[in-house]
Amino acid sequence: MGATEKLAQFVVDTSYDSLPEEVVTAAKRAVLDTLAVTVAGCREEAAAIITAYVRELGAAGEAGVVGSGFQTAASEAALANGTLAHALDYDDVSTSMLGHPSAPLLPAVLAVAEKMGAPGKDVIAAFVLGFEVECKVGSAIGAGHYARGWHPTATLGTLGAAAACAKLLRLDLAATRAALGIATSLAGGSRQNFGTMSKPLHAGIAARNGVVAASLAARGFTADASIIEAPLGFLHLFGVGDHDGEKAVASLGQPFDIISPGISVKLYPCCYASHRAVDAALQLQKETDIEPRRIARVEARVSRGTAIPLIHHRPQTGLEAKFSMEYCLAAALLDGKVKLASFSDEAAQRPQAQELLQRVEMVEEEQGQPIVGPATVTVVLDDGSQHSRRVETPRGDPRAPLTWEELVAKHRDCTGDILPDAVIARSAEIIADLEAAADVGELMDIVCLTSPRAQAPRAR
Repeated sequence: MGATEKLAQFVVDTSYDSLPEEVVTAAKRAVLDTLAVTVAGCREEAAAIITAYVRELGAAGEAGVVGSGFQTAASEAALANGTLAHALDYDDVSTSMLGHPSAPLLPAVLAVAEKMGAPGKDVIAAFVLGFEVECKVGSAIGAGHYARGWHPTATLGTLGAAAACAKLLRLDLAATRAALGIATSLAGGSRQNFGTMSKPLHAGIAARNGVVAASLAARGFTADASIIEAPLGFLHLFGVGDHDGEKAVASLGQPFDIISPGISVKLYPCCYASHRAVDAALQLQKETDIEPRRIARVEARVSRGTAIPLIHHRPQTGLEAKFSMEYCLAAALLDGKVKLASFSDEAAQRPQAQELLQRVEMVEEEQGQPIVGPATVTVVLDDGSQHSRRVETPRGDPRAPLTWEELVAKHRDCTGDILPDAVIARSAEIIADLEAAADVGELMDIVCLTSPRAQAPRAR
């Protein structure tokens, strides 16, 4: 069998009951974190635009749009919720796909699950399998895919969303293969759009296209049966000579990618390539109490390739600032924290930040592990004294994971201005015991504000 056949067969054959307990736990952690940042994202300007667009379509009410109080067609709910999930760049990261695995995947899964009334066990299995497909194909396509300018969250996310929806729809081998083929023709996404609303739109489009691909396949729509490995297929089309089709299927479920290398959860709502340096800068600020006015120069020495997504060196908007190492370090040193408020347009444009970021220099190492290697931040003061910190592993990395309680705290922080306290707690309870849920109706009513309890005044 070729790679496409093996991927499709794995999706068809793998059931919830065959998943290790640690895989189920990892999936629930990802659901909690991703729903939290999706709710937080509903207040963004991009969210308002995409929600208004979807509402105007007037499609049948099959699945809810987060934070909106209305339902629409499952595909359009996936479009809106995927965009919201990635709107803050606060969603999780995978080193296998060099992108964001859950933002394009979970909205597609929840939309189809809500439409079908699928039980929690099916939701978990679909999420895990979609994650496995996007990440294993991500490992196979090579770093050239990202370096060339493709956004893997969009390209690989489309495949993952299609595989997950195929599982929820209980498609057979031929139809699942077709879903992957249709998804390949729908995939796309340019990194040139980083720092604009079109970056989160990539996740929304991937989610919608996953729903569309699986739904068409369920109706008998056809596609090439070897689309992953074929001469004009996914790997050859999107890869840059360093792809390996066999690598996509050599270790399916052995282990599951959601466990190893696992998921990196973000503590800061900005590009993950900056997080090690931000950790180092915050440590310096906390331990040495540096006065920003005394900073003469800041150097961030990072692993090779780190600068690839950090394309805005003199950001003028909050969205651009998320992809600026210079601004992220300036914010950390000025404020002693990097939070959602750090990336408003006003915060990015303030004179103190604009002045300090011009004294920040990012230097890439020529050797060593690309992108995911250590970062060293050195602050030179006006008297010539220097202070340095090196961070190998950022908090939230699979090697330094957050506890469930810390994830719940992030969930509460993200949703606290939108949902009542009791409803926030209930949503976390549902996710913690998701495998026991008869369906996702109550959870979606909460986050979509279609439940009277969710619309009640916050108890604060």
